[in-house]
Amino acid sequence: MGRVSRKVIDKKLLDQLEDQFSFLIESLNNRDEINEFMNEFLTREEKIMLGKRLILYMMLYKGITSKQIHNSLGMSLETIHWYKQTYDGKSDLFRKNIEKLIGRERTKEMWSEIERILEPVSLALDSKTNMKARHKLFSGDFWKK
Repeated sequence: MGRVSRKVIDKKLLDQLEDQFSFLIESLNNRDEINEFMNEFLTREEKIMLGKRLILYMMLYKGITSKQIHNSLGMSLETIHWYKQTYDGKSDLFRKNIEKLIGRERTKEMWSEIERILEPVSLALDSKTNMKARHKLFSGDFWKK
């Protein structure tokens, strides 16, 4: 999680800061400007944190289990549980934008990679009752795609 100062910011000032940030983002004209600004504005840690949060919400939308999210993103189960609870309260607009993002062609490539990472986990879970899954898991065939 990101580090936030414990000092409380006045609500009016916080609203003004959010307005300034929204104005700034809105004023960027294209993807290149947005990328350049974000690369200079955010730290490496913040980019990773925000990227993981976005993928987490996408995974929650798709119904992926907490254990699978934990294994693919390296997030604690407590953090995933907290975001799961907040996800339930998200607006239709938020969910619609997550759905839009999932539908992008470039996102499909990312899902293929996530599924590749999750396959050993799924095989391990299935191997308790499925002999074929157990064989595939122990043979390592899932890595040969």
